[in-house]
Amino acid sequence: MNKYWFTCKVRYMRIDGSGDERKVTEQYLLDAYNYTEAETRISYILEQMGVGPFEVLQITKSNFNEVLRYDDADHWFRVKVAFVSFDEESGNEKESNQNFLISALDIRDAFDKVTDFLKHTISTCVIPSITYTKLVDVFPLSEEEPGLREVRERGLTAAPKNESIEEEENY
Repeated sequence: MNKYWFTCKVRYMRIDGSGDERKVTEQYLLDAYNYTEAETRISYILEQMGVGPFEVLQITKSNFNEVLRYDDADHWFRVKVAFVSFDEESGNEKESNQNFLISALDIRDAFDKVTDFLKHTISTCVIPSITYTKLVDVFPLSEEEPGLREVRERGLTAAPKNESIEEEENY
């Protein structure tokens, strides 16, 4: 079974800097095996973040082949990379496109990080486009705390870090 990247569009009420409530719509990216798991994960993540009542407006499968997160940046860019190979049988060049999602400070930083990441590849590649995305954050399963997946799948709430499950059973 393959994991896919899903873009989740969520609407909720947020208190702005002046203390007024306003409705915001934000996009998050996460990986999951299917749409149901994606909805479950985004709901769990938003509850853990303390977001009040929210509505999951849309979940769409994204076509990212690679997601690269760097700690020094919080903007997300879609980088289209065209890998060029030579087909010896037909004698023609063949182009294969892949989409990367990368956190960077700006477009130049995204370009530099992708070229640095790709400099060890064997095939020739070209970067035809870099696009700024409106993603707020990315939540890969690999960064999830061990045990949280089982807790979420069972519909339970995670015990606070100070308490153990044994202490809860004594009540």
